[in-house]
Amino acid sequence: MICTEYEELVGKRLLHDIQDSRGVMLIPVDTVLNAAHAKKLEQFNISIFEIHVEALHDEVAAQTAAPDSGAWVKRTETKLKEIEDFIHKNGKVPVEDVQEHVLPAIMAATQQRNIYKLFGELKAEGDYRYNHSIGVAMIAATIGRWLGLDANEMNLLTTGASLCDIGTVKLPSELVQKKAALQPHEHEIYKQHTVIGYDLLIESGFDRRIALIALQHHEKCDGSGYPRQLKGHEIDPLSKIVALADMYLAMTSDRPHRPALPFYQVIHNLYEDIRLGRLDSHVGLTFLNRLMSAQVGSQVLLEDGRRGTIMLTNPNYPTRPLISVGDTFLDLAKSPDVRMKEIIG
Repeated sequence: MICTEYEELVGKRLLHDIQDSRGVMLIPVDTVLNAAHAKKLEQFNISIFEIHVEALHDEVAAQTAAPDSGAWVKRTETKLKEIEDFIHKNGKVPVEDVQEHVLPAIMAATQQRNIYKLFGELKAEGDYRYNHSIGVAMIAATIGRWLGLDANEMNLLTTGASLCDIGTVKLPSELVQKKAALQPHEHEIYKQHTVIGYDLLIESGFDRRIALIALQHHEKCDGSGYPRQLKGHEIDPLSKIVALADMYLAMTSDRPHRPALPFYQVIHNLYEDIRLGRLDSHVGLTFLNRLMSAQVGSQVLLEDGRRGTIMLTNPNYPTRPLISVGDTFLDLAKSPDVRMKEIIG
C-alpha cells in the first residue's frame, strides 16, 4: 500500500530498503516505522508515493504498541520450563506444546519487532538458559526471512532452533547451570547435548530436519565443529543458520564468567569465521549486511582516534563501510590499515 501523508506511515512495515540520493541506506526493509522514521523520510525528501508499506494485523499492531513488550518472552520462557518438566517426567518432548505455544510466539515476535528491540527484551527478562533458546530461535527466524525461506522451511527452522539445546535437560544440572567457564573435561561432556537432543527429538516424533538442527548446530563448514566434524555440504542448510544465530547470541550476551563483546568485535569475529570458511558465506554475509545496514548514520571511533559516521555499507565487506570523517569520505574497504574500534551508535 502507498500512503498520502508521512504520518500515515507510522506503525506500518516497510517493504523495501530506502536510500537517499547518494545511495546511502536510510531505513532497511522490514522496519516497522515510527514517528522518527516518518520525520526522517520527510527531511530527506523521499517522495511519499515511492514508499511502499503494509499494514500490520490488528493483533500484531496492538502487541507492538503494548507497554509490556517483554510479556511474550515471559510466556515463552514459562512454556519452555513446562516442556523441560514434561521431559523429565515422560522422557519425550511434547510435540503439540511446541507447535501450539512456542512456535507461534516466536514467529509473531519476529514479525512485529526489529531485531535490536528483540535483543533488548531478552536481556531484560528471565533466565539465561531459556532466553538463549528463545534468542537463537528468533535470530534464526529473522535470518530465515531475510533469506526468503518458505513457510514450511521457516516452521522447521524456528522449531529446531528453539529446541537446539534440548539435550541439555539430560546432562548433570550442576554442569548446565555452572556459572564459571567449563573445564576441558566438562566441555567434552557438554558436547554430548547435541547427540542426546537428536535422539530425544527423533524418539518424540519430530521431523528429522528439526532433530538434525539439534545435532549439527555446533558443526562448522570447515570441519572444525562437533560432534561429527562435518563439512559444508554435509551440514543441513537450516543447521547452518542456527549455528550462526547461536554464535551471535553467545557473543552478544553477558555470561556469569564474562561480559558481552562490543558490537563491532562481534561482527568482526563473525566476518573472520565467514572468511576462514567456518560459517556459510551466503547465510553469514546476508546477516552481517542487514545488521550493518541498520547502523548507517551511527558514529564510529577509528583505531587512530578519529571519529566518523557510517554512510554506506559494502555488501562484500560488511565490516568495512564508507564513512565520513569531517569533510571527507573514507572507504575502509580500500584502506586496509584503517579499522573501526567501536560503533558508538
